[in-house]
Amino acid sequence: MPLYHSTIFSGDYPGTAFKATAAAWQYEKASGVFRGTRDELYAENERIRLERGHAPSQNYYGEGHPVFFDMEIMIRAANEQRARQAVTLLCSAIDVLHGSAMGYTDPMEDIPVRLSGTNQDAPSFYSTSGITTACRFAALVSRASLAYAMHKLAYSYRSAGAHHMNMHPRYSPHEFRVQKEPLAHVRIANAITLAYSAIEEMQLELRASRENPSRLKDGSWNPVVRNELEQRLQKAKIDINDPFIWTIRGPKTRIERSRQIPSIGKAKWTYGMVRDRKVSVVDALAYASWLRSTTTTHRFTKTSASLTVGDAYNVQLLARKLLMERFGFWDRTVRA
Repeated sequence: MPLYHSTIFSGDYPGTAFKATAAAWQYEKASGVFRGTRDELYAENERIRLERGHAPSQNYYGEGHPVFFDMEIMIRAANEQRARQAVTLLCSAIDVLHGSAMGYTDPMEDIPVRLSGTNQDAPSFYSTSGITTACRFAALVSRASLAYAMHKLAYSYRSAGAHHMNMHPRYSPHEFRVQKEPLAHVRIANAITLAYSAIEEMQLELRASRENPSRLKDGSWNPVVRNELEQRLQKAKIDINDPFIWTIRGPKTRIERSRQIPSIGKAKWTYGMVRDRKVSVVDALAYASWLRSTTTTHRFTKTSASLTVGDAYNVQLLARKLLMERFGFWDRTVRA
């Protein structure tokens, strides 16, 4: 099959060769490891520069270690359309792994996918950490037919979201207050709706109806609905006993006064404006479903106007956990 340039480069140590096979394409990267004289190094640098249209990065970790170049992720696909799908899914995988919008505003418009061996007209390129991990993630997602889930979550970050360091309880706890700008409310609501829709793409949403509600008259879970949800979660390799951290900062909003999320305890770092809670995954899904159904997808109310970036962050983090954990990329020791 033909080989296409992605203009996405990996400098992940130690620069070994890499391949990841997706549903209809393959991600490939040459090793980039170079052992040779200084003159040979300059010659290789120039060869790569002419091929790319810009100079490569050279990484060196000390005596006894070779120099290695940040090599480009290449796409082996039947045609340019498939290659572009591979690139856009890779960009979304990068965003999901980092938990925020990381690179291009619009990969479909900004990335000049081109056939290997053709001239490079625009020296556009992008690099960050974890590129090969993102390739593996994207490949697995494509093979499971969950590209829409990945893209929806990635575009949720572009609509509204917080970098995880803005949510760190110790280093930079940020209180995202209710905003007065209607456009901000629309962007946050869209972010929540997209993130929950990503959960629906994974078929891990809460399934209830008027005839079979999620709650009984006393407010407790309907065991039929809960058991069915837990079975789907376990089938998707989600640990239902691993508590989810629901981030709550600052004073209560109208949304929180309308319905508080069921808590199974405070996070150990809870103090002052940081009111983070441990919740079960099923309760987190139920709350996200309620938030989407009552606050973000229909005509806006005063409650909708109390949405904050923190609300979007929670639903995004829940969708991110489910998608990453399904494919073995979730580290339960990392909550951001």
